Amino acid sequence: MGATDNTRSSQEQAIHLAGPENSRLFFSGPPRALTGTIPLINSGADKQKIRSVAVSTGDLMGAAGLPFREFPFYARLGPGEQANISGKMMLDRKTPPGNYDVRITVGARTLPATVYVTEVVDLRVQPRQITILAGSHSSHTREFILENLGNVDLPIGAQCEVPLFESLDLVSSMVTGLHKAGKDSAESMVRGLLREWSELQAGTLVIKRDAKILRAGQKAAIDVEFRLPPELKPVRRYHTNLQLYNAPVSVDIYTTAKIGSSQNRKSRSQ
Repeated sequence: MGATDNTRSSQEQAIHLAGPENSRLFFSGPPRALTGTIPLINSGADKQKIRSVAVSTGDLMGAAGLPFREFPFYARLGPGEQANISGKMMLDRKTPPGNYDVRITVGARTLPATVYVTEVVDLRVQPRQITILAGSHSSHTREFILENLGNVDLPIGAQCEVPLFESLDLVSSMVTGLHKAGKDSAESMVRGLLREWSELQAGTLVIKRDAKILRAGQKAAIDVEFRLPPELKPVRRYHTNLQLYNAPVSVDIYTTAKIGSSQNRKSRSQ
């Protein structure tokens, strides 16, 4: 196959690469969407079309993990017509970032080309939402599936921390704060409002896991421990959003009438 019409061999085809002898073509982008422009000319007396372009890439692999030898490319030119036509290569998504020298052939002419593969950070996490029913235990463990669909290795640290908020919207919090505040002055009402807003943050949620490096294309299951802050109040709902690279995880925590360890409950009651 290659840069051929259905009824003509590559030797007979009149569409070929245009440009001076020292021309070099360029493609750039992520591995699955490398775009560039190919200059063409139809030197024949009839309309012609091509449906693919032959390429010599050395060890580069295509999207299906097979050697990359050609890519779909449609062009239709009339007699003597010239055109710069955009094309797209699709390589294996794990192709590392960097510059690669390849050779592109259309008709009887071949030109060198440089392929610039850009960095792609693409981490997928399942599940993307978890619910913790917090009783007397302050530590809860969940299993997550991580998959690195990018082309760079991703370090996964052993610990991260995020603020935890009581799930009370600002309007409700404002009404509650105004209700609790003294009504003798605007200053006391504003102070009560701000106090209620400040209490929406309920401490820091600590997330712990085994540190590791997730290689490009790798998929792994990991256990993640969630350590709840001692400031949580009973019979409440708390919420936070985690972000690990481009992967979000939503966390909801519901507390019972007996939250945290007995020691924590005792210290809060004093």
